[in-house]
Formats: sequence, C-alpha cells, structure tokens
Amino acid sequence: MNLTTLTACATCNHALTEHRHGNSISFRHPVADHEHEVVPVPAARLPQVFNRCHTCSGELPVWNYRTGLIQIMTLDADVIETYNSHWHVCYPCAQHIEADDVDALTDRCASVMRWRHGSTEYTQLNLLHRGIVLGREGRTLLTTTQWPATRLAAEMLPKTRDRLTGLLRSAADLPPAINDRDARQRLANQLDLAPMYWINEEFTELVEAVSDDQPPARISEELMPTPSGLIAWPRSIGPGQLAAVSWTPQLDGWQLIGYRTIGTALPEHLMPALRHEIGWLLPAHAEHVPRRASIDGNHPLGPLITTWLLINQQMAEALPAKLPKGTTRAYQRSNRRLPDVRIVRIKPRSSTPGSRSTKSDAAGCRAKPDHRFWVSGHERQQAWGPGRTLRKPIDIQPFLKGEEGLPIKLSTTVRVLGNRSAGSDS
Repeated sequence: MNLTTLTACATCNHALTEHRHGNSISFRHPVADHEHEVVPVPAARLPQVFNRCHTCSGELPVWNYRTGLIQIMTLDADVIETYNSHWHVCYPCAQHIEADDVDALTDRCASVMRWRHGSTEYTQLNLLHRGIVLGREGRTLLTTTQWPATRLAAEMLPKTRDRLTGLLRSAADLPPAINDRDARQRLANQLDLAPMYWINEEFTELVEAVSDDQPPARISEELMPTPSGLIAWPRSIGPGQLAAVSWTPQLDGWQLIGYRTIGTALPEHLMPALRHEIGWLLPAHAEHVPRRASIDGNHPLGPLITTWLLINQQMAEALPAKLPKGTTRAYQRSNRRLPDVRIVRIKPRSSTPGSRSTKSDAAGCRAKPDHRFWVSGHERQQAWGPGRTLRKPIDIQPFLKGEEGLPIKLSTTVRVLGNRSAGSDS
C-alpha cells in the first residue's frame, strides 16, 4: 500500500485533509471551507500543489493533529466561522503545540503573516490556536509530504534503525495501514535484531540501471540474504524515491516496508529534536508479500528485489562496516548486541579474465554474447528422493547472463561495471 499519495483539490490546488469514517474517506479543504466544492484528485496530476502548514503557511507539514470541529463566533458581526478538525502542522509550530504554548504559536504565525499583535486578525488567530492546542485529541505522522532526500551513510544505520524502532514504539499514530500497536511492537522487536546492509554508490548505480528491466522474481527465503533485515542505499532510488526497505517474516510471507527520508528542509536548530523524535526514515510503502509472490522491476519495491537478485547471483560481496567508537560504546553501555552492518559492493573483477570471442570457435557453435542481459526466471522440476525418481518444483530466479566484466545490455543503454576501490565504499 502506497503511504505517500497526497490528495489535492483540482479547483484550487490546495492539499486536502483526509477524514475517515469507518471504511469511508472524505476530504475537506484546509483550515476552513472554500467557496467551491472539493474536487479531490491525486496531487501528482496537478502542476503545483499548495501543501504547507495550516497554522503558519510557511513550512512543510510533519504532523496531522486531530481536534473536534472548531467554530468561532464573531460577536460584533454575529457570524460563526467553521474551521477544520484535522490540522497539518509543521515541525516548528508543533513544538509550541506540544508545549501547550498558545501565545508562542500565535506570535510565530502572526509574524509570518505580518499581523500586528493585538489586531483583530491576531485575536481571531489566537482563538483558533487555542482550540487546536487545548482541543487536540492526538496526532498522526504525515507521510505524504515530499521531502528533499537525505543521504544515508553506512555508519549512520545503527542510529537510523534505533530511531525507526523508537518511532514504532512511540505514542504517535502512523498511517492506518501500519498503525496496529501490537504489530508495530513486533516489527520494532524484529528490526532490533536484524542485520543492516548499506549498498555502496557503484552498486546502487547498477541496481538503478537494471531495475526497470528486471523480469518477475518469486519471493522466497532463498532469495533473501537473511530472514529479516534493513537495506539502505546512499541516496533515493527508483520511482518511489526509496531510501531503505525492511523485511520481516510474517505468517505465510513477509512484511516489506519501503522508506523515504525526512528533514533536510527544516531549520537547522530543529534538526536534533527531529532526529531524536522521528529519525531519518518515513514509511512510504507497506505490503504483505506471500511466499512465491511475483515482483518485477516496475513494482514500488522493485529496487529491493533487484538488489537481492544481484546479491543472490554472487555479483556482490558484503564487508563488515567500521562503525564509530561512540556507536559501539553506546551499545556496550546498554548491554546490547553490537549492530551488524555490512557494506555491499560489486565484486572486484578477476585479474586474469578469460579470452572472449563474439564469433563461434567451431562450426555449428553459437557465438558468445558480447554483453550481459536479463534472463527470465522459470520453474524447474528437480529430481529427488529414492533413486532420484521423484520430482518437486523449484524456482529458477531471473539472472544476468554473460561473462564477468562484460557490459550489461538493457532496453536502451549499455551499462559497464566498474571496479572501484574499497575506499570508495564509505
């Protein structure tokens, strides 16, 4: 399930607030009703979407606060203004809300709007903020905001994982698809023990180059490097702008969750608080994948499957990452097992490659290809049992065919594998 779909009004291009009533979903304009009806469409269809904090209108929203429906009566004009019950709030404004500081919130927002302290506009804004701060019923982490990507390094993964598991165990709500408290606790417990893989830049480039053409692969234990884990790329990858993916076993399959990064557009002085409270990763795609489910390179989690296939084909090697001393000491102080972080890179080429020929060596022999290419997966009947008389189906996964060191032929390009030194992995 895609957790990043933002809905906007096709008439005014404002991002809408989502209201759930059981299994039904409705949408409202932000803050107060507009003079036109809501025309909800996916925000991706519109050229420009206004998606900013509902209190200050200046920053990207991080939290969705829930309140009762707020109404304010203007006595001199005998007018009742009806506002929203869902409020998308940026991180600076949320700091004031969590501190129950109504006046600080109003001062911040009024200064952005250049409204004078004590003016009619200021007074009405303060009343609205009082309703939000004092009437709040909870908050949900927004995963629909399009944040600029943050780069992840191998040495960051232990802290990145700890912040993610802390978020899963926190009181904050997550999108409904992954908000079950017991499931969140189980996921956090599994991730605490899971190995972590950081894909180096060159291998990331390879995955990105070949992922679109990757044939369908059957998901199984044999394809995965470990029963559970967290893979991170140094930068966003694929159409879903994935930064990382976790996989954990479930009944008859696995839970796969893809993540994007958060934070680089925030004021620098708030970054330590955000990293401590939320961390680096936002859930972007969650899916239960049953055993032998078929996933190709166009799937939202396609880069993960491509990465697994290339690792499974022994095109890569995983080296232990050298972690900062502060990280290892922190784990030792808390009597935790040291984190298992592995850097995955393309295997260095053989120093004595065999000679190749694109022509047949003898009459009737097929010419060797001068490039590597995807071969589709298939099912094969494997002999087993007494005298190998029985048969059982096994999956042959897609693989890149061709000799080591040959360029990879794709639908439109040819990709040449490099041979960077180990020093380029960090």
